[in-house]
Amino acid sequence: VLSAQTHSGGERSVSTIMYLMGLQNLMSSPFRCVDEINQGLDERNERLVFKRIVNNSTAPVDEGEAPNAHCGQYFLITPKLLPNLEGMENEEITVLFVFSGPFNFDSCLDWNVDKFIADKKRILAQRAQVDTGNSRGKKRRSR
Repeated sequence: VLSAQTHSGGERSVSTIMYLMGLQNLMSSPFRCVDEINQGLDERNERLVFKRIVNNSTAPVDEGEAPNAHCGQYFLITPKLLPNLEGMENEEITVLFVFSGPFNFDSCLDWNVDKFIADKKRILAQRAQVDTGNSRGKKRRSR
């Protein structure tokens, strides 16, 4: 029995999530939408829940089963995802990022991947140069 006195909020969340996913295996649905399912979870439990979502949404359908016996799609809406989650490399998984806020591009055509990568490499090279200079006892001013 889950109780506030015995279990942490994260433990209760994981138990509830796993229970609901178990129930979902008993019914067919074209998609499932979960909103901020990972909020309040520590890194270990967030990885556990995400792995279960990947397993649920990519499970193969047995031959001879009804056409609606598929596992359905999951839409996971969250303001953050941990890096290097297991399953992100699965070809059946598609990740869509929606950026909103005052620092976005005016047009999607303004996004330039080559420029982004070049800028990132330049910044990393500058940091490495500063770190190398600091390790020799020199201090450099940042521009």
